[in-house]
Amino acid sequence: MENYKKLIGSITIITFSYAASRVLGFFREILLANWAGVSEATDTLDLAFIIPDFLFYLSAGGYLAITLIPIMSEKKKSELNNYFLSILYGMSLIFVIFSLITYSFRFQFAELLGVTSLDFFVEVFTPIIFSQVFFFVGAILMSYQYFHDNFKYTAIAPVVYNSTIIFFGWINSSTPEGTIKGFAIGTLIGSVLGHFLIQIYGAKRSGLSFYLISPKFIHIKNYITISLPLILGQSIAVIDEQLFRIFGSFLAAGSIATFRYARRIALLPVGIVAQAVGVASYPLLSRLFQKNEIEELVQLIKKQMSYLFLIGGALMVFAIINAEYLIGIIYERGAFTNEDTVRVSSVFTIISLAIIPWSINQVLTRSYYVQQRFWFPVVIGSFITLLSSLVLFNTAKDAEAYAWIIIISLYIYCATLLSYLKFNSELVLNKKLVFEFIKISLTISFVYLMCEIIITLTGIVNLIVSLVLTIVIIFVSLSLLNFEYINIAKRR
Repeated sequence: MENYKKLIGSITIITFSYAASRVLGFFREILLANWAGVSEATDTLDLAFIIPDFLFYLSAGGYLAITLIPIMSEKKKSELNNYFLSILYGMSLIFVIFSLITYSFRFQFAELLGVTSLDFFVEVFTPIIFSQVFFFVGAILMSYQYFHDNFKYTAIAPVVYNSTIIFFGWINSSTPEGTIKGFAIGTLIGSVLGHFLIQIYGAKRSGLSFYLISPKFIHIKNYITISLPLILGQSIAVIDEQLFRIFGSFLAAGSIATFRYARRIALLPVGIVAQAVGVASYPLLSRLFQKNEIEELVQLIKKQMSYLFLIGGALMVFAIINAEYLIGIIYERGAFTNEDTVRVSSVFTIISLAIIPWSINQVLTRSYYVQQRFWFPVVIGSFITLLSSLVLFNTAKDAEAYAWIIIISLYIYCATLLSYLKFNSELVLNKKLVFEFIKISLTISFVYLMCEIIITLTGIVNLIVSLVLTIVIIFVSLSLLNFEYINIAKRR
């Protein structure tokens, strides 16, 4: 029970942090829409983030640094500090060099992406690419704090980061181009403050002693070998936006921005709830696996997936029912017109269907990582990404068609990971879990049906009624359907 109490506490801390960060992130998006609208300038910002985002998701975004937690679980306490510093110094040096090499190809990237203003792209790209060094170092330092169940300082990072971007965007908001440059500078300074300096202090508070040592080649080699599948491949859940940026660069001006505005809102519940659950539970999952407490580990995974399925489904319905009103109230001001609202809400309705697989994948991927089965999610994700890309470039003619392809791919990816997830040769997916998912699906479907039948109004009234109706139906369903894993009052 103590494990669960600590987990709930950690999830609470991270949830509030992510909520604050997402609120600031949405405020940032609102300001961006107000100051720059759907324009070539905002497209340039997105294009400038393609390569840096790829590097971040590959490394600092958790896909490289996350491998440290199960590795550290295997280390003796006496050797952990030296091992960690060896990894931190060695990998940081590698990433600095890699960022410099990437920067040297900035003009080639600009030409490849077909940007209209080469100089403007380079101005935006330069601070963004070097910010990734601090993201990476910070992510490594965060993994040390996660390992010691210290989430306080990691929780501050995104708040500081978003606040800094907003500040520099604001002081340069006289023109769309100035806004974009301000956002780029804010990205660099925010990464230094929130993801680097604060994380150094947080790691010290978690017990890390800093001193100069020479990175051991054997440590770096073994670490890279273990992390290799995450370096070589990207999951479909991460690469979809990058693909659209490339694909969208061949469409009409503003297409990339339209998709980004829609996707950011759809990912809000994933970032606040699902990611918090995944991050907070990962150290506990690793410890349970190392102690061979497999039964408790599997029960925890099933409970997390069930909760995320239900919560994600409810939020999905709420988003679809109120799509146009949500987009309008968040973005429609300044340079962002009613026509833009209609365009973005159309894409948003489709993307909202991905809330469920995006959420569940936060638990599924980590369930493979604790076993150091890094290859399987990456191979499956890469294969699905390849197929979806071929379909995309041959059939998709607009953002809506692209969104549908991504949605289908995400569900296939999620279903595949769940179908093959096992511990000690025993599959996690059994009859009880299948029945649980069926009951959740019926509940979500009933919520949507009732909202469609009962709600005839629009605007804020529609928003409030749909929210109340969703909550009431879910609580009634939880009382009547006897869910197996969604019950916080008991443990099975």
